[in-house]
Amino acid sequence: MTVCESDSGLCWDLDEETLARAILTFCLNTADALMTALLKGTADAWEALTLIRDSDPELRTSAGAGKVIEQAFCIGMTRWGSKPTPQAVRSFRSALATWQQRLRTLPTWDRDYLCGWFTMEGRQWIIAPHDVWWPTRLNDLALLGRCAPPLCLWGSGDRAALTSCPQPVGIVGSRGVNEYGRRLTTDIAVHAAQAGHLVVSGGAMGADAAAHRGALDAMRAYGIGRAGRTVAVFAGGLNHAGPQCNSELFDGIAENGGALVSELCPGTIPEARRFLSRNRIIAALSSTLVVTQARLRSGALNTVNWGSELQRDIHAVPGNIDMPGNSGCNRLIQEHRATIVCSVADMDDVWHAPHPPESFHDVATQRKDGSDCDVGTPRDAGILRDSSPSGGNRSSAMTESQRAIIDAIRWCRRRRIAPTAQSVAEQLRTRSGEKGLETGATEGKSTEGKGADAVPERGMHELVAHVLSQLGTMELIGLITVENGRISIVPETGGRRRS
Repeated sequence: MTVCESDSGLCWDLDEETLARAILTFCLNTADALMTALLKGTADAWEALTLIRDSDPELRTSAGAGKVIEQAFCIGMTRWGSKPTPQAVRSFRSALATWQQRLRTLPTWDRDYLCGWFTMEGRQWIIAPHDVWWPTRLNDLALLGRCAPPLCLWGSGDRAALTSCPQPVGIVGSRGVNEYGRRLTTDIAVHAAQAGHLVVSGGAMGADAAAHRGALDAMRAYGIGRAGRTVAVFAGGLNHAGPQCNSELFDGIAENGGALVSELCPGTIPEARRFLSRNRIIAALSSTLVVTQARLRSGALNTVNWGSELQRDIHAVPGNIDMPGNSGCNRLIQEHRATIVCSVADMDDVWHAPHPPESFHDVATQRKDGSDCDVGTPRDAGILRDSSPSGGNRSSAMTESQRAIIDAIRWCRRRRIAPTAQSVAEQLRTRSGEKGLETGATEGKSTEGKGADAVPERGMHELVAHVLSQLGTMELIGLITVENGRISIVPETGGRRRS
């Protein structure tokens, strides 16, 4: 996306892929896994959009387009690791009719007009999975098999905030926090931002606002070049960012190196169901998730549920057992779903080492070198699929990490253990002690100098995150499939049996 000057003033010139994803988002009421499946079955977002338009029975622009789009959907379902059942196809047809009805209300197909319309004449920016600012942790949502990652993100403030920290800290809690919860939320956020970590929350009253204010306090004390930034994720269009009482806070976030983001078009009303969908983005953006105060039924616990599915590191602050506002956190600790936070200082042992916020140039260099490669866009996925080895010996085309993961999956299957990201990571951890993977030897071969291709030395949580990242790439190039969290190895062509 580039900035240009026009007769009407400042405008944002969206590239073809980003504009197509913005239009596809316009067709949706909220995140839709059916749309994600369609994208996985097409070369890029513009092809998916063209198929939706051409198959509209009221437009009749292309004969046979209805069959073509259904075939693309079925291909996408298969690539996503699910079977295109008759029920799934019926659901897709129903959703397609809704998308087409919505698409007819698009004010125009003039490209320049749409660029200005979707960005509110340059007051908001849009990023897509192929952009250098895209937080690649969002791609983990596709690994759940039933969940759709955002097609794109609208935002205001500094886009670079989203990639300023390799392992952001999510801090959530109830809107009705008491003084104890508010103070601890602020202290934890200050402590995280002082160490250079990005603080992610939802912009709501109570705990969310305290988290954002804590990060801003650290930034004012240490400066924008040293303190971590903060990102607020919203459940509606950014022109409906609320609550209104936090408007000054939102301005402060955008003006101090942070960002306000949403997966929904400008003008979208933040309905209750969209808050639950928003929570998955907070969880996906975070590496560590801290719940500071929550009731048994609260949006914060919904975010925790998403975090658990995504294998995020979850921590909870205990509270007075006589107060209902603490019951959610206390229950998480009791059920061993979260690690207890005994003091703010203890969090230094939880999140990664302190660092200055990464600049745009740092992230761009990493992505160019392939150390943080994004494989989430349909166009990239197509390239990866075309380059995947077919027949013959495909193991020679795998990286050291991928071979180690394949071996771990087979080990789990032989012992009748469900091959999930967690069980594979545990097996890799075990093998690291037996074969010296962490010290540089994999299957008798030195991995020195192989960088990201080797199974790195890391803690259990980081190893699970590494496995999830590798599984996403391996699924895209056709080595494995993931369905309901269970991993299967795709059999090689040429008569070789399934492992």
